Amino acid sequence: MIRDLKLRQLRLLVALDSERKLQLAAERLNITQSAASKMLAEIEALARVPLFERTARGVEPTAYGAILVRGGKSVLADLDQVTDEFAGYRSGELGTVSVGTVAKACEDLVIDVIQYLGKKLDRVNISLDVSTSPPLVERLLALEFDFVVARIPADVDPRQFDYHEIGAEEAALLVRAEHPLGCREIVDLEEMADQQWICQPRESFMRQALERLFYSRGVTPPRRIINTESFLASVGIAAGIDAIVPVPMLVFDLVDPQRFRRLRIRDRLMLESYGLIKLRKRRLSPAASLVFDAMMRLGVPNGRDASSEQA
Repeated sequence: MIRDLKLRQLRLLVALDSERKLQLAAERLNITQSAASKMLAEIEALARVPLFERTARGVEPTAYGAILVRGGKSVLADLDQVTDEFAGYRSGELGTVSVGTVAKACEDLVIDVIQYLGKKLDRVNISLDVSTSPPLVERLLALEFDFVVARIPADVDPRQFDYHEIGAEEAALLVRAEHPLGCREIVDLEEMADQQWICQPRESFMRQALERLFYSRGVTPPRRIINTESFLASVGIAAGIDAIVPVPMLVFDLVDPQRFRRLRIRDRLMLESYGLIKLRKRRLSPAASLVFDAMMRLGVPNGRDASSEQA
């Protein structure tokens, strides 16, 4: 029966899903390939259905395998959380919390939370990653974060989350100081349409906001685009060529004002609202709850009332 699966068997399923090759999964678990093959056969015997399909490129999970992999990740993540919490109490710490945020939240909310909690954080080990919403939400679903401050992508089912809206975010159009448009007081969208751009991929919230802005003024969006998800790479490339880069205000505020300019336009480039997101069915550890509740109180309108209802 499935309920009889052991932790080492769940670890093999998760490793196979990640590596997609039996040999690599075995190496990850520090066992031989033959031992991994035998263990997989034992698991499939318990399940009474094939869990992985053997292909020329390796293995692929079946629909049944995907169910067990998803459950295995959840079980192992819960075990890791308990282990960290247990070790933390033994060492005098409250525990570990892993948070992912978009740039705006990192600039404002995270700083406010650190100041608000003060000495309470002396016993908490915080891991903070700053990125864009799609990879943040993807990693939240993979149980790599306790919670995130982000936007829910359109292709992700929002019903699996608790979402508390925080607010919108403004972006800026950045160019190097030598750019022909850099000295202009106001730049029209029509003047920028044929320029070289460095943008995030089309599915990103930044790119969608940029295209909405152009369409709202009846202007065809830019077509000469270098696509990259990295704002750091975008700014680095723009330092050497005449290109326009849409970036969060936090990124613009951090660059050298002697090397870069902000293009002033007649409209504001606004991104969709972002919020505090956690998995609905996943219970937070005491350390994660401490930071999550602080973010609710400081970042979410009426967040104090909402956080007390969850307690």
